[in-house]
Amino acid sequence: MDRFAPTTSDYGLLALPLKQVASAYAALWANEPVVTHKLDLQGNQEELFRQLEPLSMALDRTLLIANGDNWTSYFANGLLGSDVFLPVSRMAAACGCTGLRVVRSAAATIFEAYESPERGGNRINSRRSIYAARDGSWRFGSSGEPYAFEDVSRYDAKRIRDRFTPEHLDDLLAGLGAPSGPLPEDRPLTAVLFVRDSRAPHLARFSYAEVQAGIPWKRG
Repeated sequence: MDRFAPTTSDYGLLALPLKQVASAYAALWANEPVVTHKLDLQGNQEELFRQLEPLSMALDRTLLIANGDNWTSYFANGLLGSDVFLPVSRMAAACGCTGLRVVRSAAATIFEAYESPERGGNRINSRRSIYAARDGSWRFGSSGEPYAFEDVSRYDAKRIRDRFTPEHLDDLLAGLGAPSGPLPEDRPLTAVLFVRDSRAPHLARFSYAEVQAGIPWKRG
């Protein structure tokens, strides 16, 4: 298991440089009654992802990391992953760029693309969605217009789990010119951390080790 799962196994991407994504994220909360603190960071993977602890359903910490010159990775401190849809789809629409959700885990391979309606998205800024996921049994689904470079014949594979694999996901990311992984190879990493004063202090908080051990879901 990835040592920083579920954060790095369910994350977002935006086709904009870090500085612009940070400004767009701040704008999301500009009219909300929540105090948001911003911190510019540089460091290695360990140093940056430790800034997201503790993990919580409150989702009160967000980490943006430059992933090449023209893409930014989006992470949040959720117990189940980065909960990408609302923030990334809204920023993509507001900035007129492509936003993505990427999931790679033993139980799921998921690709979601977000665009404004003017750029091909629907009323909730969804452009394309494809998944193969196990919830008891394996399920496959897709929605939205396939991309011109997309090999839809793969979705007829006999085994459901083979209809959308990590290799297929890689091909989609390459077709969009997106990074293939959550982090760039460059070191040190450049990032921006946002911490919001939580309106849900009663929610429990956990370390990565506790989440990976399943502690949040174990009955006391």
